[in-house]
Amino acid sequence: MELNKIYNEDCLETLNRMEDESIDCVITDPPYSGLTSKSKNGRFSNNCHIEMDDMSERAFLLFMKPIFREMYRVLKMGSHLYCFTDWKQLRNMADCIELAGFKIVNIVCWNKGHFGTGAGYRSQSEYFLVFSKGLANTFNLRNVGNVITVKRAKDSIHPHQKPTELLKILIENSTNENEVVYDAFAGSGSTLISAKALKRKFIGSELSNDYCNKINNIINEPSLFTQE
Repeated sequence: MELNKIYNEDCLETLNRMEDESIDCVITDPPYSGLTSKSKNGRFSNNCHIEMDDMSERAFLLFMKPIFREMYRVLKMGSHLYCFTDWKQLRNMADCIELAGFKIVNIVCWNKGHFGTGAGYRSQSEYFLVFSKGLANTFNLRNVGNVITVKRAKDSIHPHQKPTELLKILIENSTNENEVVYDAFAGSGSTLISAKALKRKFIGSELSNDYCNKINNIINEPSLFTQE
């Protein structure tokens, strides 16, 4: 399979072409929040549709089950899987990943530093689950806790875009130069951009042709990399 490429297709199509134990790390952000019609500072609206982003709990489990099984197959033994989630789907996400054979390592809180819109207990955080295939490889960094404070992505092109500053921490902690990082739901391409910036190889899958074009424009033009 060609490396350093974003594939405009369903992630299962990409995964099915990968060889067993060919990936060094998976970092991904599956659809889970049902936020496709919400705006963010006026930049996103009803026409910004994210495929499969409003699933019920049952539908989510059925959707993700074969994907996590394939991720388990393609990951090297000891390698790490990072999966973003919100508090509503955290239980389902963890159960689904464990059922695919992964072992849980940690649950990390991403503190965005400022709460969002709304009322009551306004959201200021997201989470990502850390799993491994078999006994986890040793992490590279010793100065990272299970609460990481990083501001939201600047000039985002995607409703659920993650900041490269955060993703670079995960990539540095779990991979070395020239190893391969895979993102099954590439979205804005932040994982792939971060991997390239850190001299890692990457593969991404993304259904949206529009986002694929945007990702390619950024990846092929280093001067366009956003610094968060």
